[in-house]
Amino acid sequence: MSNSALVNLATVGSDELQAMPISAFTAGLEQMSAEGIVRFRKLRKLSGPQRNALEKFLVEHPDKRPGGGGGAEHGPAAKTAGGENEKNKKKPREAGIGWEILLRVIAWWEGMETDDVARAKGIKRKRKKKKAPQAAAVKPAAPAALPVEKPEPPKSLSRLEIIQQLWGPGFSLPGGANFALFLAERANLKNKGRFLDLAPGLGGGMRAVAAKHGITILGIEADEEIAAEAQRLSAEQGMGETAPVRACGPEGLEPADFEPAEGHTAIFMRESMFAVDDRELMLAEINRGLAEGGSLILTDFILADGVGTDTEEAPALTAWRMAEGSFPAPWTEAEYRHALEAQDYKLESFEDLTSAYLPLIQSGWRQLHDCLQKAKLLPETATTLMEEGAVWLARSQALETNQLRLVLIHATRAPAGTGTKAEADEAGFASEDAEEGNG
Repeated sequence: MSNSALVNLATVGSDELQAMPISAFTAGLEQMSAEGIVRFRKLRKLSGPQRNALEKFLVEHPDKRPGGGGGAEHGPAAKTAGGENEKNKKKPREAGIGWEILLRVIAWWEGMETDDVARAKGIKRKRKKKKAPQAAAVKPAAPAALPVEKPEPPKSLSRLEIIQQLWGPGFSLPGGANFALFLAERANLKNKGRFLDLAPGLGGGMRAVAAKHGITILGIEADEEIAAEAQRLSAEQGMGETAPVRACGPEGLEPADFEPAEGHTAIFMRESMFAVDDRELMLAEINRGLAEGGSLILTDFILADGVGTDTEEAPALTAWRMAEGSFPAPWTEAEYRHALEAQDYKLESFEDLTSAYLPLIQSGWRQLHDCLQKAKLLPETATTLMEEGAVWLARSQALETNQLRLVLIHATRAPAGTGTKAEADEAGFASEDAEEGNG
């Protein structure tokens, strides 16, 4: 497992932790300091076998017990000292905003120095310039004593609050209102028909589009908690009727969600198709829901051509698959084009937005960094921050390899009998008739 993946027991999700093999669980304990294990034990729910494995581990590793002297020299940093690891050590990468936040949180969690965690992960931290010493000034008379301010208590941020600290109030994806409007402008927004968003998140993007163009958009969100908050925000802004959001069923999107058939002017879907198991079926249902000439506006992660076949997969790409949780298998551009053609879509445009998308992710990290500069976090907030941050850090690193790309696809539903698949079939029959005639 690549160090750059930042996968350890402190960052894995609850479901992944419960399904983790005992061997991997024990290996994760070896990477933690004594203080980190104490926090981990208090805050995470362990299965019976995991509790037994933890007790056995502490018996065999007395230095990892509370007060047992398990400092940074026993943790991940020790891996970089001498031996084979030193020989194979790569040039450290420089920490950006995202890395800096996660390094600080992980260091707090494991009871280590931030620099030690950075060395263990192969990350080079930026050093602050030292200020030049100033000449000693004559001290003025001491002012009257001021009341002592009480230190602020540790801050607790929910998952939804952390998401909005990253992307802005009411948003759960990079880019905010401007990016959402930029994507939507490819659809025919002058037609006051039905509009559907299949990945609205907290609804900020669809509310921006609905407000600017005077249309009504229904959002159907997979995450029940996010859907409830999105609807609350829409109602709070007086858009409960023009930009409503509801959760999809427990089994995901269903055929009824695309009704009325042939009744939608445009259907939107952002950064989520790559995780859909049956993408062909999803494209077919969207096509069924679109009116003739209606638009599918889709952003998605795709693989560069040849990755995994002609080109070896970069470690950062493998780390991204693991961070997403479901080990996704995104399509290539060629696979997308073929699938759209097979469903009788007319492909209007296929744009690579990677270079524009990466700065939007970095902007989100800067917003969160500014918020947390002086904040003291409660343990549950730190855990949530690491889980959310690890996914976006993995996404940005995978995009930087150029093996993963973020694309914008605009396709329209072709008129009945004139779609690309129908045209190909018709051409094939004509060719067969000609051959028979020549025979």
